[in-house]
Amino acid sequence: MSSSVFLLVLTLSFSNSWANLSSLVDATPGTEDFISCIQSNSNNVTSISQLLFTPVNASFIPIWQVAVQNTRFLKPSTPKPSIIVTPVDEELIQTALFCAKKHGYEIRIRSGGHDYEGLSYTADVPFVMLDFTNMRSIDIDVVNRTTWVQPGATLGELYYSISQKTDTLYFPAGVCPTVGVGGYVGGGGYGNLLRKYGTAADNVVDVRFMDVNGNIMDRKSMGKDLFWAIRGGGASSFGIVLAWKLRLVPVPEKVTVFILNKTSEEGATEIFHKYQYVAPTIDRNLHIRTQVFAEYIGNTTKKTIRIMFEGIYQGTRDTLLLLLDEKFPELGVTRDICEEIRSIQSTSVFWGLPSSTPIEILTNRSAIAKLNNKSKSDYLRTPIPMSGLRKIWIKLMQNDESALLMINPFGGRMADYSETEIPYPHRSGVLLQILKTVNFNGQTSDTTPTSLRRIVWLRSLDELLTPYVSKNPREAYSNYNDLDLGVGSSNYEEASIWGERYWKRDNFKKLIRIKAKVDRHNFFRRPQSIPVF
Repeated sequence: MSSSVFLLVLTLSFSNSWANLSSLVDATPGTEDFISCIQSNSNNVTSISQLLFTPVNASFIPIWQVAVQNTRFLKPSTPKPSIIVTPVDEELIQTALFCAKKHGYEIRIRSGGHDYEGLSYTADVPFVMLDFTNMRSIDIDVVNRTTWVQPGATLGELYYSISQKTDTLYFPAGVCPTVGVGGYVGGGGYGNLLRKYGTAADNVVDVRFMDVNGNIMDRKSMGKDLFWAIRGGGASSFGIVLAWKLRLVPVPEKVTVFILNKTSEEGATEIFHKYQYVAPTIDRNLHIRTQVFAEYIGNTTKKTIRIMFEGIYQGTRDTLLLLLDEKFPELGVTRDICEEIRSIQSTSVFWGLPSSTPIEILTNRSAIAKLNNKSKSDYLRTPIPMSGLRKIWIKLMQNDESALLMINPFGGRMADYSETEIPYPHRSGVLLQILKTVNFNGQTSDTTPTSLRRIVWLRSLDELLTPYVSKNPREAYSNYNDLDLGVGSSNYEEASIWGERYWKRDNFKKLIRIKAKVDRHNFFRRPQSIPVF
């Protein structure tokens, strides 16, 4: 849906009076009590009525759909909210929290809608969805190198706002423009600057946060344990982030980017084998992401492996070429494929757009393609031998071209942190992070025979990788949530199956202790949230 159509839908829906909304609620049992609770605890009933939506509103489905970033959940069978609340201020959030608890609703919190299992906007229980689409302000302080960002703002909007003030500051986060800041930072958050500046959560300075009782607190008033937990432990397990205060980091006015493709016939396997050793240990100003595909050679029936090497260097082209000539000449980067551009342009390039694309596109949520996939993650602590790479390539070539491996090197600043510095534990010793994905393009849903075969293939790839990836535990990234890992949480033995993969044992146990203190009745819960025993 285009942004103009979405705004039109909102405008039309806002014309409903409170009386009209109340009469519509009669058709949906249970929601009337919640609506009445909101009404009786609000000063401006007319204004509030324009921010609540139930399934009987014509605009309910468009509002729910617009931030569903993984289209495999856009189907009639997907469980939807009983009520959508789109707050414009903290008072309505407090009221919605009070009324949800009073009338037996769970709460789901959606900032950008990018969570991989749709957990911010789906649930098998009656729930209220807090949609932060109206709370997306960004306040840049260039002098102090900080910014306050509300949870509904996207990474693209944050980068654009920074670029309007300066080209020598940026924020170390991901490249997908429509990812919401709220949930992204709460889960850790990594991107092209992680080897230089760590994760997004490492660069949180302060927070405005609402606990289960509706109390609003900051870093000082919440105490060090809760501040520790919400930076990488999944903030929505503990309460509601109202705004993050983030540290902006220095970058050069121009960075250098390059994109280079290599096929098996051009030595891709040998180059990637060395990449595993070089990329995590090279100058931390250089980040080289790889994407691995299996594809047909021209119009033949023969397949090959293609690896795309995407580099970004915090410096000049000349310095980059000298570095690569010394450390990684096999890659074959030449001057003509290097481009010196602004940091914000590099975000567009890593999203697959030409550097000449107007940077305003990063703020246009409707212009950015949505995903339609199922994904899994792994961490590599020892390089995969040539024999293992060949097995993985064979497996990729058995796929129907729906698969992608996206691999990011770690090392650098990431190795400086203890794995208990924040809940995000994938630190020293990690060489690479691997994201494994199959898409459902060309399919009507993720349950067609072809889609199911793709999921089976992804799980078999996951099994094939077992000897090569991290062990005890086999690590996974909590922001790439994967319900295949398990959802049981009635005791530690059950929860540890997935919890230790995301956070490791010490961090997971600490998160559970903190959760028991701040939300002992486990109101803020969803599959794979921090449990209370």
